Amino acid sequence: ISKEQGLEVLPEHDPIRDQSWYVNRKLRQRLLEEYGVRTCTLIQFLGDAVVLPAGALHQVQNFHSCIQVTEDFVSPEHLVQSFHLTQELRLLKEEINYDDKLQVKNILYHAVKEMVRSLKIHEDELEDMEEN
Repeated sequence: ISKEQGLEVLPEHDPIRDQSWYVNRKLRQRLLEEYGVRTCTLIQFLGDAVVLPAGALHQVQNFHSCIQVTEDFVSPEHLVQSFHLTQELRLLKEEINYDDKLQVKNILYHAVKEMVRSLKIHEDELEDMEEN
C-alpha cells in the first residue's frame, strides 16, 4: 500500500510493529480477497475484559477515554521463538524503543536456575534412598 501511494518503503520498516497503518474496513476486505486473511471486529463495552492469544495481531480504536492494562507472559518453553522475535525487533528503526522487552536473558537464567535446583533436590533424594 505504501508503494501504491508512492511512499518510500525502507528495508527495516515493519508496518505492524511500528504501528504506521490503521487497517480500516477497506484494507481488511482487501486482505481477505488478496491473501485469504479473515479479520473480526470486537466491540468492548464498559467493564469488559479482552484476552488475546499470544502472537495475535490486533489494533485498537478508542472511541472514549480509556485505560489499557496489558500483561505479557513468556514461558521458558517458548524461549527460542522469543529470542527470534527479539532479534527481529532489533532490526527496526532506532528511534523506536525496542529494548529486550521480553527479557529473554532473564527467562533463560531463571529457567536454568530452577532446573539446577530441581536436579539438586532429586539428587539429594536419591542419596537418601541409597543410604537407607
